[in-house]
Amino acid sequence: MFDIVRRALRWRVLLAALLLAGFAVSEAQAQEQADERCFPETGYCISGRIRTFWEQNGGLAVFGLPISPQREESFEGEPFQAQWFERARLELHPENQPPYDVQLGRLGALQLLQEGRDWFVFPRSEPREECLFFPETGHNVCGAFLRAWQANGIDLDGSGPVAGAQPYAESLALFGLPLSDAMTETVEGQEYTVQWFERARLELHPENQPPYDVLLGRLGAALVGYNEAPTATLIGTLWRLESFGPDSAPVEAVAASPATIDFGSDSRVSGMTGCNGFGGSYRVEGDEIVFESIISTLRACDGPVNQQEREVLRALQGRVRYALSANQLRLLYDGSTLTFVASQPPTAATVTGTVTYRERIALPPDARVQVLLLDISRQDAPATQIAEALIEPGAQQVPIPFTLTYDPRQINERNTYAVRATIEAGGQLLFTTTEAVLVITQGHPTTVELVLQRAS
Repeated sequence: MFDIVRRALRWRVLLAALLLAGFAVSEAQAQEQADERCFPETGYCISGRIRTFWEQNGGLAVFGLPISPQREESFEGEPFQAQWFERARLELHPENQPPYDVQLGRLGALQLLQEGRDWFVFPRSEPREECLFFPETGHNVCGAFLRAWQANGIDLDGSGPVAGAQPYAESLALFGLPLSDAMTETVEGQEYTVQWFERARLELHPENQPPYDVLLGRLGAALVGYNEAPTATLIGTLWRLESFGPDSAPVEAVAASPATIDFGSDSRVSGMTGCNGFGGSYRVEGDEIVFESIISTLRACDGPVNQQEREVLRALQGRVRYALSANQLRLLYDGSTLTFVASQPPTAATVTGTVTYRERIALPPDARVQVLLLDISRQDAPATQIAEALIEPGAQQVPIPFTLTYDPRQINERNTYAVRATIEAGGQLLFTTTEAVLVITQGHPTTVELVLQRAS
């Protein structure tokens, strides 16, 4: 009897708990929906801290309409919640106290990067009267642009909008530092005077009365899809050069002598300049690639191919910025850009490795390393040369990296292939391989270490 009563009581308590939980969920959902502000123009809503920030800091005029839901984005592998608007990207950083828990993305800098333009090489200016000079970037903000910069800002102290110029820190929080002086550009087919900032592009529209003669560019609309996974990835794609040279006068790549670059998952990079093969190491740091120990073969090349090779090798020295979008890769350096496109399945393959020896002897500065890829299948005939790498290491000592680039169509899976190497200086043979190192076919590797013996 008592067991029946106890079971009945337990069921009533459980039912009451479920009803209360359902009520709490419904109340939370109702509260969340009540917090939303929706825009039929785009079909998206804003809520929570993003809505508060949007409404308190300029709303439609400054940020534009929402053009995405709140969603997860990532930068340098770090995830965060963000929402895109026509003119901005608002990011949630709950680790910070308000108002710094909502921040604006650096869309001005990002758009320039996506266009392959390096703002570090934009012409700089000296301080001018009636302008606001920013020594951090070397640019002036003047006239209508200065009026707009000073009239808008992020409410950092909770005091609300103030008449006239906003505090410097609040304008800086909205726009960021200037990345250029005023310049003429074509925007959506029309010429405008514009000025680039870290987080915005200001556009002069003289057909409008102040303050509407200065508008913020729709950078959010231009960039909203940039962070989606590109069709091609940096690593594992054979990139073919499309153009090279100064940003102001790019040169079309030599189609008959294609230049390529291939980033391996082992931190090795290799490719062709259109005339010679090259190889070395690399590492990615944020939006930059650091190239190290790039060495190329030494075949002579003339005319446009020589110009292309010089520019490719110049770009692969040290640290460069890169931008990856869809099927295009840009390497940005010293006011110039190498633009690559994702190639079809590789028409070239490589054997890579190092040349070394066991003796503790330094190479003379005029040393010359030769590495050969050979077909040694026939015992009754001389080996057939498939590829050659000629390297002048200069001051570099062993191990010396090499890359042999070959046409895979020359390879027969039933044949035997080997790599041999020599080191000479002053016309004298110093070191040589004494046995063939097998590669490519029959399960043999394509990355090898060649240990040379001292010539007698």
